[in-house]
Amino acid sequence: MTEEVIATGSAPWIPVPHLMEVVPADFSPPQHLTTAAFALVSEAQGRLLLTHVNLPGRGWDVPGGHIDPGEDARRAAAREISEETGLLVPSETLTLLGWQRFTLHEKPQDSYPYPFPVSYTLMFTAQTGLADPPVAPPRDSECGPAGWFTPAQVRQRCATCTWLPFLALLREARHPADVSSD
Repeated sequence: MTEEVIATGSAPWIPVPHLMEVVPADFSPPQHLTTAAFALVSEAQGRLLLTHVNLPGRGWDVPGGHIDPGEDARRAAAREISEETGLLVPSETLTLLGWQRFTLHEKPQDSYPYPFPVSYTLMFTAQTGLADPPVAPPRDSECGPAGWFTPAQVRQRCATCTWLPFLALLREARHPADVSSD
């Protein structure tokens, strides 16, 4: 199992110096260090599913979130898609695209909810096979509108999202001869 880091950076929600690495992979990191799961879901015309997270400092994002105790990451991603967009995506249709590894260089406060010094966020992908399937977050969701957007629109709405390097991987996998087209 080899790793290729395709992007590095930091995450604004981590309160201490750290390194974030984006790693494409078809194998999962240790489950006890994996804290969240997200998904790049596309429809038949190649548009991607985004949801608007109605929490301070958030906004447009791909569906995803924290893994519940005892839940596996793939099921967590499917649950989050449903909770945040209303779209039902069976967990078995999700394919692992890779992960973000967060390595903290200092110990955070005791209230920091993630493993120290390393934790992971997984990114899955799925295709609906339908053109423009309806989406509507449930009334009790932390998310507002959801919708389907072209890759260019996703890059514009999610310009500061730490998962953005995965979008290039997704395009590369679908169009290996022309990764720049949208």
